[in-house]
Amino acid sequence: MRNIFTLLFVSFACTVFAGDFRLGKVSKEELMEKEHPLDPSAEAAVLYKKGKTYFDIENEKWVVFTEVEVRVKIYSKEGYDWANVAVPYYYKRVSGESVTFKDAVTYNLVDGEIQKTSLKKGEEFTDELSKTRRQKKIILPDVKAGSVIEYRYIVKSPYIYSLADWFFQDRIPVNYVQYNLNIPQFFSYNRIINSYYPVEEKTDIVKRTIIDRHAKINLHEVAQEYVVKDLPAFKTEAYIDNVDNYLLFVKHELSESRNMNDKVTKFASNWESVAKVLYMEDDFGDELRKTSYFKDDIEALISGITDERKKMETVFNYVKSRMSWTGRYGLTSWESVKKAYDERSGNSGEINLMLTAMLKYVGLKASPVIISTRDNGVASYISVYAFNYVIAGVEFGDEVVLMDATSKYAEPGLLPLNDLNGYGRLLREDKTDKEVRLNPTDNSRESVYLTAQINADGTVTGKSSNRYYDYNAIKYREKYADINEEQHIRQTEKRIGDIEISDFEFKDGKEAEVNFGFTAKNAEVIGDKIYVSPLLFYADTENPFREDKRLYPVNFTYPKAVRFTFVLTIPEGYQVESLPKAARFTMVDNIGSFAFRIAQEENQIQVVMVNSINYSSVGAEYYNSLKEYTANIVSKQAEKIVLKKI
Repeated sequence: MRNIFTLLFVSFACTVFAGDFRLGKVSKEELMEKEHPLDPSAEAAVLYKKGKTYFDIENEKWVVFTEVEVRVKIYSKEGYDWANVAVPYYYKRVSGESVTFKDAVTYNLVDGEIQKTSLKKGEEFTDELSKTRRQKKIILPDVKAGSVIEYRYIVKSPYIYSLADWFFQDRIPVNYVQYNLNIPQFFSYNRIINSYYPVEEKTDIVKRTIIDRHAKINLHEVAQEYVVKDLPAFKTEAYIDNVDNYLLFVKHELSESRNMNDKVTKFASNWESVAKVLYMEDDFGDELRKTSYFKDDIEALISGITDERKKMETVFNYVKSRMSWTGRYGLTSWESVKKAYDERSGNSGEINLMLTAMLKYVGLKASPVIISTRDNGVASYISVYAFNYVIAGVEFGDEVVLMDATSKYAEPGLLPLNDLNGYGRLLREDKTDKEVRLNPTDNSRESVYLTAQINADGTVTGKSSNRYYDYNAIKYREKYADINEEQHIRQTEKRIGDIEISDFEFKDGKEAEVNFGFTAKNAEVIGDKIYVSPLLFYADTENPFREDKRLYPVNFTYPKAVRFTFVLTIPEGYQVESLPKAARFTMVDNIGSFAFRIAQEENQIQVVMVNSINYSSVGAEYYNSLKEYTANIVSKQAEKIVLKKI
């Protein structure tokens, strides 16, 4: 998603101090303010943010300018990061976007007087994010608790078909946000507004004269104004995929344009036009057609293989093992796919376009699939610029097997977790397309088999065998596979809690397997009784859903199921006084299901618990049901086995 703002801004229904919304008019009252009146815990707050987007003509071509002014109050040391400002933009050697910072100033109150420190010339930085993405950065000087910072920047863009996304909301309170957009009569845009909070809107028709190369153009414009006041800080809740998906925003995409002779050109109407644009690009379509650099290697690799799925797996594993991902995202190649192949290293576009070309070469019906990754947000409209990544897809009838060779832990049909973000678009060379689901529908399993001895002193000793399948295995590998055993043990002990691990073993085969011995302090001795949780240190002790209500969907990334099978041995000289009761319950619409069984056989207690979440995400309307469901699970796991001394 092409978003040129990193400061994103939120909404209450009350009024806070209204300052002078002009640069350079910082007041003593703003500098003396010790905490935000509506959110005393806030580390910083946006006192105001104003933006305006307008069109102009340069050298007989339309360009779009977006000017942004921001004033931020820093309340504490934790808020210093808000003085680090980064504005991403679309880069091209010729005719790309540009970003210019102006009037960047820090204000402090020193001995009762306002002290002003300006950003010095040359204190700007530019980072390369990808072949076509850069960001301009500044760091405001002399920032301390109590400071007020101001800055202005201007983005100049030749890309009239997709205007800059405007975000009102952020993770700190926002007192006042205003956005003005003036659209000339020659353009019509589709609008997407994500309004979890009320927005004041005003529309007018205004006249304007534009002069370019001594030519005078009289026109009228649609002037749109948006105002949002007194927004609370966005509070991150459990299981939110990407905050940007739920912030209050407005986005515009060009639907049609008219020239001076009133000729209409329509845009963004279908995926065929997107496919046509990409297949015409040297760093996308041309790269898919090149085969000479890998031809001999691939022919030797698949010699004698006739099964199509075996060919697919062989080619995928070859690319995955040969190539190292640089960590750079890309819908296209950074330099060239051949160079990446020779150097055995490339960005995501190079690796997966290479993979797609090889799969096509061996006779499979392979096509690129463009996606927006989880950290890029949901693609809201039909546009190349809504997507930041490409993977490969192979069609077997109605089935599409998706692949991403940037991850050493992925498999055909099992993508890296950051790829699991709604839907992607498979773009065939004949310009036809197919929507493909990225999130899986089948549960990824986890199983835990544990045997343990409960001891009279309250310690529990035993062995735990944990197996992770499918996406659970990928998630585990991404977190632990690249660290040494000592780090793995320490992190596991920290994650589980009051436990000491021994005889640790990690096996990485078709599934990820972790085995270890343990000594834990999970039993409580009170008098002649021992109280112990049936799930020991695996018991959930807190409900992650704490809010009274929720505005946003709950995103689990993928469906999952966990099964615990425990055999607990009673200490000599004790007997069971009571056991928790068996339980079974489900969520509405089969979103989740839970089963708990427990039984005694001689001196052993057998425990089986199964918990399943059957969807990748659910809407906010299910929040209360989900909260109650999870609370019941936590409550059941809190019940104790009671052993009594004989």
